[in-house]
Amino acid sequence: MLYNYHYMKLKSIAALFALGIIASHSAQAQKQITWSADYFPQIIELCGYPQIIETALGPAVEFDGVADGAFLDSVPVKGMEEVTVEMIFKPYSNAAFEQRFMHMGAYSGARIMFESRVKEDNTWYFDAFVHLGEKAKSKALIDENLTHPCDKWYNLTLVAGKEGISSYVNGVLQQSYPLPYEPVINEGATSIGVRQNKVCWFKGAIFKVRVTEGCLKPEQFLKDQEVLNR
Repeated sequence: MLYNYHYMKLKSIAALFALGIIASHSAQAQKQITWSADYFPQIIELCGYPQIIETALGPAVEFDGVADGAFLDSVPVKGMEEVTVEMIFKPYSNAAFEQRFMHMGAYSGARIMFESRVKEDNTWYFDAFVHLGEKAKSKALIDENLTHPCDKWYNLTLVAGKEGISSYVNGVLQQSYPLPYEPVINEGATSIGVRQNKVCWFKGAIFKVRVTEGCLKPEQFLKDQEVLNR
């Protein structure tokens, strides 16, 4: 069942309150911020007509791969010395090759980006990009040989710590690199469904984004995709 995209706007005020509760409750242990179709920061700009779709675990946001995206007034990794960023997403088949569906931080400076490359056989591979403000402090974690079929739900994870950065799909290591993470991604915004310069639109659905302070282990990652794929 689809809902009008105005649903997203109506939820934004409640989301700010809800995110405050989530962050404060976990502050004594491990700071954690979770976004979903129900809870997300204020929308700065909404592009196109993203749709709300129902899943076994609740609503998700669907993007058409042409003009759908949202810019959120938040950089959730701000101030975190080490960080784990997760996304539960579903890439659709028959999509553009290069898709950049989360851009967190500055427009062209310090940032984290989640991307995929969709091949003609409707398989895809993960590209997690970290840029810490200098050319020498940036790295794309990508391996074109580690492909996965489209039209299924997955957990994408980036773990960024003092020892380096690693990317995972469903808890399975994809790539790692000894780039020590630094807490320099403190300005900008977060775009979902498209890069901040409005290129490489995403065709698929996103159920959840979770940012956790610290380096989680694979057994601690979200497992929502297991239920969503049943």
